Amino acid sequence: MKQRSISLKAYRCPQTGREIHYSFAHLCAREEKENNDSSLHDDTSSSNINNNDAACWVFFYPAGPNRRLLEAVISRYEGEFECCRDVIFLCLNRPGKGGSSSSSRGEEGRSSNNHHAGSTNHGQLSLEQEYIRTACNDIITIIDYYKIHKVNLLYMCAGSTFAYSFAAQHADRTTGYIVGLSSWILRHDGDKCNTDNNVGKNDSSSSSSTSSSDIIDCATPTNMNSTIHSIAMRGYLGPKSIISSLAGNIISSIAPNMFNLFPQQWIVDGFKKELSFDEQVEFDAQFPNDGGVDFVDLMRWVYDDGDGDGSVFVNVDDAEAAAELNNDKHRVPNMNDGNAKDIAVCLSSQHDLGLEYKSSIPKQKRVLLYHGENDKMVNVVGAEYLESMLSNATLSYASEGTHQGTMLFFPRDVMLELNQISSLKQD
Repeated sequence: MKQRSISLKAYRCPQTGREIHYSFAHLCAREEKENNDSSLHDDTSSSNINNNDAACWVFFYPAGPNRRLLEAVISRYEGEFECCRDVIFLCLNRPGKGGSSSSSRGEEGRSSNNHHAGSTNHGQLSLEQEYIRTACNDIITIIDYYKIHKVNLLYMCAGSTFAYSFAAQHADRTTGYIVGLSSWILRHDGDKCNTDNNVGKNDSSSSSSTSSSDIIDCATPTNMNSTIHSIAMRGYLGPKSIISSLAGNIISSIAPNMFNLFPQQWIVDGFKKELSFDEQVEFDAQFPNDGGVDFVDLMRWVYDDGDGDGSVFVNVDDAEAAAELNNDKHRVPNMNDGNAKDIAVCLSSQHDLGLEYKSSIPKQKRVLLYHGENDKMVNVVGAEYLESMLSNATLSYASEGTHQGTMLFFPRDVMLELNQISSLKQD
């Protein structure tokens, strides 16, 4: 089996009974890299990375894949990695996916005293909000385990909602640096939103006292999404719960088998057909063997995560974890509903989730957005809209770039920015 650049880990939370499956990569600083053939460090014990000098990125994958997609990021970035300090990458399987415990309507996030943005009139979170909040809290659990105080955020496509939610809910645990590729944009139906960056400020009393000079129209562009996505987001194909459940089942059942059922060259040719010329060149350079067969092997491995297959527990013995899996009544189960909830989040609006880009997300130091000019899933006007909604955001265009191509073959500028941001000393 091909040697991978990432490690697959799992954490069993003794307080909550949640299992969190995640991937991990540790890139060594320039000086240590010069003494070794590779920048990758294969020891992920807490004691070896428990220092305040290492930079940390949390990677949020798009809808469909899982934590294993971090392999594609590291494989592309490692050759350009040039940093004076160690850099750690973490990617968590979201609740209900790849072995990670599902979000549940327990004590967390369901209190009537909860004033989180987007709460219902009864003070409760919707299923989608609870899912997002649990995903964000899982990140806190893992970075606390590694004693990492603040993290940078990197996302692809639908990972955007989770990245910005984390920035809003845990502002004190972020560095203020966000890098986004092929952003999925939550729709906004055109009501006014407050321009003040006040997390969770969406109650009627606040909006009614706001002067007209303090509000702007936050409506998303009408031509932002493809026709089928626009129809689904508006509910014309049916209730969100049904559509997300159907789509989630398709992702869970068909995607993992597709790379085994169809001829490899057929898959490669079909994927490359959707790429721009420059992206096809990048594809051939990154997957040069046997007409791109390594790409199929990578995707097959990515979608073979199962119930967290291959994870090594970092805080309990694997045999002990297996026994507890069968006997511990306090363990929060994995209901394999993560894909469906990912789709439900994508079909939601900013108002549905209480995540108004303009008012909910605290001011960041830098938000770097990269978007393909030929993105057919989210038109570039959507990225321009996001840039206008976020503080200190800069949009860079991938010339003739596509949605998938900009994610998997991100521009070299992205890698340079990762180096630069990782080298910064954080407060």
